[in-house]
Amino acid sequence: MICRHQLTVWSQMGVERVPDKYVLRRWNKNVKRVHTKIRINYDNSSTSIEARRHDNMYNLFNEVADLAEDSQEKYDKVMARLLELKDNSFSIGDGVLPSKESTNILDPVTLRRKGRPPSKRKVGVVEKIGKKKKETKKKTLSNEKAKV
Repeated sequence: MICRHQLTVWSQMGVERVPDKYVLRRWNKNVKRVHTKIRINYDNSSTSIEARRHDNMYNLFNEVADLAEDSQEKYDKVMARLLELKDNSFSIGDGVLPSKESTNILDPVTLRRKGRPPSKRKVGVVEKIGKKKKETKKKTLSNEKAKV
């Protein structure tokens, strides 16, 4: 896990990218999570394009799996074809995968400090009226004392 001391040293050394071995996959913004594809009746996420694609592929894969589980020959053909599709879908042009060795180092996000907030809290209408009445009472009392 990277601490602020490492970031400071890297900054002083002029390193602009954090090596991938220090960045966990779940910290990446572009991580694909399987649980987001699950249909939920009370959520509108099941109407998204990705969720519909996932449902269609899942249903077709289940049908193919049911057909291929009967014999080893069918199983081998399906697995070989799926692996071929998987390998081809992740290659780019000449078969070279893009390098993911490093990530840009970004400035840390500033957080609120502990303690009382810097701004004054909002005062309600009723509270304002109550304050005005108290102030006028104090003024009248101090004026009466001054007269006596």
